[in-house]
Amino acid sequence: MLDYQVTLGDEIVAARQRAHLTQEELAARTGLSVRSIRNLESARVLRPRPATVRLIRDALGLPGPSSPPHRPRPMQLPLDVPGFTGRVVQLAQLDRLFDGGPRRMSTVVVCALVGRPGIGKTALALHWAHRFAARFADGVLHVDLGGNRARRSPTSPSDVLGCLIEALAVPAGGIPRGLDARVGLYRSLLAGRRMLIVLDDAWDADQVRPLLPGVAGCMVLVTSRDWLTGLVAGEVAHPVVLDRLAPEEAYELLRARLGAHRLAAEPEAVGGIVAHCQGVPRALAMVAARAAVQPGVSLTELARQLR
Repeated sequence: MLDYQVTLGDEIVAARQRAHLTQEELAARTGLSVRSIRNLESARVLRPRPATVRLIRDALGLPGPSSPPHRPRPMQLPLDVPGFTGRVVQLAQLDRLFDGGPRRMSTVVVCALVGRPGIGKTALALHWAHRFAARFADGVLHVDLGGNRARRSPTSPSDVLGCLIEALAVPAGGIPRGLDARVGLYRSLLAGRRMLIVLDDAWDADQVRPLLPGVAGCMVLVTSRDWLTGLVAGEVAHPVVLDRLAPEEAYELLRARLGAHRLAAEPEAVGGIVAHCQGVPRALAMVAARAAVQPGVSLTELARQLR
């Protein structure tokens, strides 16, 4: 039987050799090009058209294909950010990239979310990914690249690829050791799939490049405090730059975390907190967390402590 996901090329080679046929002779029997035969046998094409498979099956006397094995649909996203607010412009940018028409279908879409630490890059990536996850038929992959950990070096592309390949249902024993071999297997596994890949906290463009799919059908979101200019220049990644929240957006973040009544009771204190945090989402979230776990402490007192 032909296993379309793993051994199609091997089955063709074995059957052709049993029939004492060269690639050229098999091409002549099927009406396919020699190049098509070579691509199938070398696994450059993992999901050939059914008509192509029927021609080869008939020419080599192979039995009909069994049903392909079920492929798990990975959904690796962490939790969405509760009470996500703001970023209307950036969300619209991501929406346009996803719905990019002919360009969307002809290339891998790579988007680089960049900005200073604590500005909300990961929150935006996760929020958008959760909104659109259902529209990626083959699932969503997520990995933390460890680019901003002061006491640890960034995760190597080879190690990341090992995790991604395993998430694509390849057992650990089937994952090659070398970086180039892992890149090749990873891109082969993604061929023909429609997936979202979220690469969070990238150190630089060199860390990201081996993790990009090789053919159209996938979208990649990369977050980084690095500007990733090499990725924008070389891989035509689309930059989405995050800056500070506007005061009204900062207020909405606090309202989502603490409730409108608590904010309305101390408007001057809220204004002071917003001004102190300067539109940095992480700072606002930390103040909101302190207020939430200390409900007996007034916002006025928290604002005073921030001065």
